[in-house]
Amino acid sequence: MGTPPPPSSPSPSPSPQNGPGFAGFPQQPPAPNSPPGFGPPPGLPSAPGAPGAPTVPGSAAVAGAPAPGGRRSGGLRRNATWAFVGAILASAVWTGTVLVVPGLVDDGSAAKSLRGYHAVDRICDAGKLTAFRGKYKMVDNYPLEHVGRTDSMDVMRCYALMKRTPADSETTDYATLDIRAELHRAVDSAPEFAALRQYFEQQKYEITPVPGLGEEAYLAYGDEPTSSDKTFHDINYYLQVRDGGMTYSLYWTDNYQVGKNHTLDRETVRKAMLDDTRDMLKAIGGP
Repeated sequence: MGTPPPPSSPSPSPSPQNGPGFAGFPQQPPAPNSPPGFGPPPGLPSAPGAPGAPTVPGSAAVAGAPAPGGRRSGGLRRNATWAFVGAILASAVWTGTVLVVPGLVDDGSAAKSLRGYHAVDRICDAGKLTAFRGKYKMVDNYPLEHVGRTDSMDVMRCYALMKRTPADSETTDYATLDIRAELHRAVDSAPEFAALRQYFEQQKYEITPVPGLGEEAYLAYGDEPTSSDKTFHDINYYLQVRDGGMTYSLYWTDNYQVGKNHTLDRETVRKAMLDDTRDMLKAIGGP
């Protein structure tokens, strides 16, 4: 089958043709249960959706998407532009509020030390993604990487679309990887880090602590039907790490159809996430 059309540049603009999405990809509303800040950066396509997934009325079909019955990855397809934009706007507004009205957050807890962490232009290139590259082949022109530097916070972002063809299948399995590292200089990020964990608990994710990684780290896992056809499932993994003023998240998603195909087993994914995260953190100055 064909592959999704690659982006034309590292910082694409929306295509004027075939709907509002990038390069003809229809943009999707964010998933109701998606935490803020995850999903393709603005203007980037999400992965081909699972059969029965909701689409924007009047939008064009995704070029290169699998034919009915093929494997498709759906986790980030719903988690598109608005979730990312909303998170960025919220962060910007909060940072501005901290600087203008510091009393709102002055509870005696100052920003934590960055402990040697620093921003790099291409975090995935620096960290290599060796473990995941050993399981998947990167789609052409991926990963896409961005960095933003301000006095209050630096943000590094990497978004990857990957594919593999299992030995027991004639169809291609697409998976998506979304990595975000933040260096907080103005506020203590610990309360928000704790709040995000509470969000996952409220959404009934399975939470597993990860010892020996930063000051605190955990893996959140969820498996849920993607549409009215309950045989199609998204699986979502979130690895969250905090170390001083550095916070890091790695989001990996794939999907499967009950009784017809499968994805990587949980232990394989967990190990790849931990191995690549350790390499990423070292690449930005971690221990």
